[in-house]
Amino acid sequence: MHGGRTRRVEADFPSGARIRVGLQHNLNSWAVILLALAAQAFVVPRGLAEDSERLRGYFRFSSGDLEPLWGVDDHWSLGLGMNFNRYLGAELAFDYYLKDWGKPEAVGEASSFHLLPEIRLRYPLLKDRLVPYLIAGAGPSWVQGKDAKASAFDKNVSLEGYSYSVAAGAGLEYFIDDNVTFDIEGRYFWVNSIDGAVNGVPQPVDLSTPLFTFGLRIYFDENRPRPLVSAEPEPGSRCYFGVRAGVDVLTDDRWVSGVRLRPEQAAWGGVASQTGGLLLGVDIGRNFGVEVTGDHVNHRIDVDSIGTLAEYGQGWVLANLRLRFPSGRWVPYCYAGAGMTYGEFKDYQPPSVGLNLEGGGFRPAANVGGGLEYFLTRNFSLSADVRWAYTWNQEFGIQNHLPGATGDYSIFAATLGFRVYLFNL
Repeated sequence: MHGGRTRRVEADFPSGARIRVGLQHNLNSWAVILLALAAQAFVVPRGLAEDSERLRGYFRFSSGDLEPLWGVDDHWSLGLGMNFNRYLGAELAFDYYLKDWGKPEAVGEASSFHLLPEIRLRYPLLKDRLVPYLIAGAGPSWVQGKDAKASAFDKNVSLEGYSYSVAAGAGLEYFIDDNVTFDIEGRYFWVNSIDGAVNGVPQPVDLSTPLFTFGLRIYFDENRPRPLVSAEPEPGSRCYFGVRAGVDVLTDDRWVSGVRLRPEQAAWGGVASQTGGLLLGVDIGRNFGVEVTGDHVNHRIDVDSIGTLAEYGQGWVLANLRLRFPSGRWVPYCYAGAGMTYGEFKDYQPPSVGLNLEGGGFRPAANVGGGLEYFLTRNFSLSADVRWAYTWNQEFGIQNHLPGATGDYSIFAATLGFRVYLFNL
């Protein structure tokens, strides 16, 4: 097909041929943030970016961009913590990641969820702007099998159960503002092995791994409190980084004749697929803003008389104009914009063996939506967001089975997230 991609699916294709469309593996999400933070170091005076002796709570978000190099996929981590003083703190950490399981050949992916209470020992340096720390903790884990490999298409594979984990490591915080730090952290996760089964034969599954993340900590109060931007007589322009996650529902699932998109395997209630993404934007004055969003979406491909062939992973990158209506800490907003989607076939299913799937690549897209921000601090807000997104000229075909054609589809998405305002222009 002109401008498309062709994937021939064989029963013995290597596990490394799997292509993920998640933003985490297509875009180094932290590269842009690192540049912003480098600029921030020169913008914020040293006296306004430093640690504190007092009790201070925080929220943390981290992502494992480098970890696919050693077989860990889609790792993200959230934390709620408290610094009791300059040297001692505690954090409740939640981590999620994927890792292949099965020996001698991988038979599938294992998704794992970990909830760990952790202790942090801290030691501020460089006039309290740089804070090395040690961290350790233990807690429960939940492991579940996901997306069987081609090598297991003819096997009965199962994996599900509770376990527990112990983690220890070290990190480094750098204060880029009075209450915002950039964080680099390395931990080793030891996960107690549980048994999966292949054709009824137990097989131990060990998900222990080193983890290395980049992230942000946002403290809920400032050393020198400043008024909300909405209270300023002439608000300036502010750059921000954000994250959102939630669900999407197909509002038009017919792709081309005889082909429909369905919720992914991990759909909530069998109806809503999981979605999430990153935000980079600038608020301009009181009421205007521009924002670039990057979201990942996965759907199954169902073909009449054949069945489910694979998942269609999409990365949506859209540029939006945002209209804002501040009222104290509350900021309702609406937006509209356009951009592109990039699609790839992944996580193939048994009916796809021997078929040549055609399609994917870059295609146009647009969206419209709105939401509500609530500012917990001057530079940190929580948000709820809904949007309708539409893409067209999406190609799909199967050589010698289904003629190539173009079609469109649309989704409705609802997400929760946050924005961290990094610096002023």
